[in-house]
Amino acid sequence: MKENKVNVKLILNDSEKICEANIGDNLLDIIRKNNIDFDTPCNGNGSCGKCRCKIKENTEIGASSKKHLNKSELISGIRLACDTEIKSDLTVELSNKIKDMTVLISGVEKEFKINPSVQKHYIVLEKPTLDDQRDDLMRIKDFLKEYLKIENIDIDLNVLRKIPKAFREDNYNITVTMFDNKIIDIEPKDTTNNNYGLAIDIGTTTIAVYLLSLYDGSQIDVISEVNNQRNYGADVISRINYTLENPDGLKKLNASIVSQLNNIVKNIAKRNNINIDNIYDTVIVGNTTMIHLLLGIDPENIAKAPYISGFTEAMEFNPKDIGFSFKSNISIMPGVSSYVGSDITAGILSSGMLESEKYSLLLDLGTNGEMAIGNKDEVITCSTAAGPAFEGANIKHGVGGILGAISKIDLSKEEKIETIGNQPPCGICGSGVLDAVSEMIKYSLIDETGRMFDEEDDDFEFEEYEYLTKDLVEIDGMKQYVLAKDSKGDVISFTQKDVREVQLAKAAINAGIQILVKEKDLDFNDLEYLYLGGGFGNYMNVQSSLQIGMIPLELDGKIKSIGNCAGSGAKMYLLSKEYRNLIIDKVNTSKYIELSNRKEFQDYFVNGMMMERIYEPAQKYTQNQGITVDTF
Repeated sequence: MKENKVNVKLILNDSEKICEANIGDNLLDIIRKNNIDFDTPCNGNGSCGKCRCKIKENTEIGASSKKHLNKSELISGIRLACDTEIKSDLTVELSNKIKDMTVLISGVEKEFKINPSVQKHYIVLEKPTLDDQRDDLMRIKDFLKEYLKIENIDIDLNVLRKIPKAFREDNYNITVTMFDNKIIDIEPKDTTNNNYGLAIDIGTTTIAVYLLSLYDGSQIDVISEVNNQRNYGADVISRINYTLENPDGLKKLNASIVSQLNNIVKNIAKRNNINIDNIYDTVIVGNTTMIHLLLGIDPENIAKAPYISGFTEAMEFNPKDIGFSFKSNISIMPGVSSYVGSDITAGILSSGMLESEKYSLLLDLGTNGEMAIGNKDEVITCSTAAGPAFEGANIKHGVGGILGAISKIDLSKEEKIETIGNQPPCGICGSGVLDAVSEMIKYSLIDETGRMFDEEDDDFEFEEYEYLTKDLVEIDGMKQYVLAKDSKGDVISFTQKDVREVQLAKAAINAGIQILVKEKDLDFNDLEYLYLGGGFGNYMNVQSSLQIGMIPLELDGKIKSIGNCAGSGAKMYLLSKEYRNLIIDKVNTSKYIELSNRKEFQDYFVNGMMMERIYEPAQKYTQNQGITVDTF
């Protein structure tokens, strides 16, 4: 081994990999360079404290590790990979909790007439004679024009090459595949049943790929996975920063998503025993940054004022130009702006608001809080930075929607928490974060300003619930409420700082809602529905969102969860020319509001920081004895 080279043994679950590194290399860089799945929500800038690993050898403690890790963790060898400098051979134990994330794939489905852009036509042509010497292509064009009324027919060279053999293999009985007025395939015999399409929802955190029949509109299969780009940051800004800070950053992020989609499409075709060449159209939706990264378009300007993207309109691409290994046409749904992407327009389409006289709101809470108000005549959208608190990125013990994540909290019960999959608790996900603040308001563990109850305060408001204060402790100088212990006996708590993060997020969301409604000079009684889209919207407790003031109380009773509305909208775009044209038309005439330009936003935001108890504590409860913790 060369003098400046060392070995780093990376242990993940039951496997291990020995990697070569240079003295002075950053541990997180080595993990990424070796394509190991590892959760790094903040892109390694030291702000989230989530890239924890256990190092067998003694290493120096970096500034971020000191900030985020307690004394017992540091003593046991826990470090943050992002601020660990490699100076000798290391043995590093990693965890990959993100692999167990639950991915929402279902949404509210509408009934509609199937009329896809890709159509297969089985036709029987007249055979050529000495008196009829039309060339093969002209023979097809004449038939399509006369019997199917298709004009201005186009064809690619690779399809033109197939014509002579296909015509004569089955005595001029052929199947012609059309994408609108373009011939995209020629096959001998009747293959009209073999007509498939894909609807792909590229989320910042997860990916869902739906395989559908373009013959009858049925969904054949779906594959969902965690987006491999998460290794480069949990949110779009972190990933944009990665492209700016690394010369090959854009190339890496592009290759990551293209490679992942190639593998998924290959697998979904294989396990359903279909010819991948019979997948003719693929509709892709995602936020504007995800689409830019997919297409290899520099997203730098999305992240800085005045927040301009490379494009937002509907596009059609050759798959080879993107790097896909399958032959399907690629249809990109239109977005509205840099922070209202095609995932939101897909949700607008699938919600049904464009088919109603009355106005409705759509709220999609992911990394950002995107929202729209609209009816059959118009759509107005906005976006507010609110998501990290509800995706766990800015929460001390926050995690995504993985097995073991605390997803429900009810302080009136002896077992006050529920976890995803009923697994031992490992952290707290978005719906649990929402419940935590809601329950703490309800039982006066925090006041209207968000400050946690302190022993020096006056008597606890509800004497019968005073036992709950036993779980209010101070650890490393931070007031926090203990929810549980994980399988190693380490505390999972909700801190004073976490409460502040939620206050900021919910105030921004509430302010956005207020401004959209005001923009149309409406009040909440005028709205037909508030549609909640996305994974967080699907799993969250609506009562908790009302309790903390994220959603105005006036909308209680009008709230509908519509699941993965982006995926549902992508399927509608794939299966219906009419819906495809409808959303393109509405997006072209839509209005986007930049909230930072609105003076009233700050007023709504400040008012939204306050929290008032709406729901009283439960009348019946079971006392618990609290959780014993070590404090430092």
